Formats: sequence, C-alpha cells, structure tokens
Amino acid sequence: MKVLLVRDYKACNTAYLVYCLNYLRKRFLIKYTEINVLDYLDFSHDSYDVVIYATHPGESTNKFKRILPTILQTDDKFQSFPNTKILFDGYDNGSLDGFERLKGTTLPRIKNSPHKDSLSKLNVILSTTYPMTISPKSPVYKYVGSFPVFAKSIDRDIEISCRVSLGKNDNYRRQIRQAILDKIKDYHGSNSINTEYVPNDPNYKSYMARVLVSVCPPGHGPGSFRHLETLNAKSLMFSHDSIDDVKFLPNTDLIEGEDYVSFNLDNMTDKLDDLLADKERIKQISERGYNKFVKGYSIGKFSMKLYSKFRELV
Repeated sequence: MKVLLVRDYKACNTAYLVYCLNYLRKRFLIKYTEINVLDYLDFSHDSYDVVIYATHPGESTNKFKRILPTILQTDDKFQSFPNTKILFDGYDNGSLDGFERLKGTTLPRIKNSPHKDSLSKLNVILSTTYPMTISPKSPVYKYVGSFPVFAKSIDRDIEISCRVSLGKNDNYRRQIRQAILDKIKDYHGSNSINTEYVPNDPNYKSYMARVLVSVCPPGHGPGSFRHLETLNAKSLMFSHDSIDDVKFLPNTDLIEGEDYVSFNLDNMTDKLDDLLADKERIKQISERGYNKFVKGYSIGKFSMKLYSKFRELV
C-alpha cells in the first residue's frame, strides 16, 4: 500500500501522524512518501493508494493568506485524486474546522485532539494529539550538585506548579492564563508554589518530576503540550475544564476525577484545598493518569489503528 502525505512543514501538530506513518513504513506495512504542500502541484500522485492532505489549519493567519492562491490549486488537485483521500486537521482547538474553506466536505478526517461534538460533524475517523518532545516512560532524574542522577522516586517538593507563558497574539489565551495565574499567586493554601516561567528550560523534565499538582490552563486550544508532559511526569493534571469534552489521547479517554481533576475560575481554589488535604488521593489520580497516558499516547497502538483504517478505506 502506497501512502502519500502532503503537508505544510510549518504546522507542528502533524508530527504525531508522521511518527506513526514512519512506524508503519519501518515494519514494511506501507510505502510512505511525504512532500511539502507547495511542491504538490508538480508531483504525480497517480501511483498512490492513499493521499493524506495536511495544510496549515490557521486559515486566518497572514502566513496562510500569502500562499492561499497556491493552496486553492492544491485543494483542487487533492479533491480530484481518484483513490482514498483523507484530510489531516491539525488545529490546536479541536472544536474548530481546519478546512473551513472546503465547506460541506464529507471526506474522512484525522484530527488533532478533537472536541467530542466535532467527531461526527467533521467525519473524524481517528484523532491524534500533540507531538511530545519528551518520550513516554522517560527516566526521571534528580540533581546532585550540577549532575543528573537517575532516581526511581523523587520528593514532590513543589506542591503546585503554574509556570506558563501568557502568549502574545491570542487574546483569550492571554486573558484566561493571566486570570488563572493571578488566582494561584493569591492562593494561600500552600507554601510550595512555583509560578516562575522559564522559557526553554533545559531541566524541565527533572523539574516536572518534583511537581505534585501541575496547573494546566488552555493553550491555543483546550489542550497543550503541558497536559501531556504533566501526565508523563506522574504529576496530577489539574486542568481548566475546557479539556473535559476533548478527545485528548488517541487510544483511550481520560476520565475527570479519576485520571485528572478539572477546574474553572469559580471553584479552582476550593478544589486545590480538597486535593492538598488528601495527598493519597493526589498520588492515586496521578498514577492512573500516567498509566492512561502511556497507553493513550502509544505510537505503536495508534499506528496499527491507522493501518486498519487504511485497509478499510482502500
């Protein structure tokens, strides 16, 4: 089976799908080629069984508008492909349509962290998630002086972490993150709170291993890389409740109250009070969240689901 991925290389959320396609290629289940969307017009797709089309989802951005004349032509070429056509929608916000310009399309779609309402509305056949830079089950380190030393367990000496960038361009993201950060800074239920944002922190993995409760505000959508990194670190994912209706992990569903705890601005501090009064509950939820994450993020599991879907559609 020959699979062609036509992608915008500046759209970062496509990477999880690329990991999976390479997984299938290395096991000789598919022959896989990827090309830049800007090269698609001069590329012959005639010999392929499947074409996956992954343009940049931010149609309102200046970056996208500059290449729109070319994209309209590649849209036409993709839609004329006679074999199996699949859209890849990498929008950070899973409730939004990354192919709004193709109004009314019923083509099957793979979508990044879709809102559950969009699954049938947009004909989502599979969901992906944010591609992590930290591998699941990565070893945990502590520092002795300036040297990292492997440790099976580390004291969770930071009870609450809320180290977030406020962003520059997204007004909602900046406002909701600022409101959450203000709540945390005014919270007096713990003496161990860290709100100092450190961009590109080289010790981020070891830092997260020290965190008991990680506050996860929305990113460009309800979810973010921080949610995954929190689960991977076995910290408790304390997430804004906009995540509750999102299909966040490709291979399983997170259950609020069991695998993570959600909050809104009205109940945030009360929920923190309840959690910090029961450290054993925090440990249990963190452990369940980590186990769900390892299963739910798995490249191998999703790759085989993807392969089964190819066989079904071709």
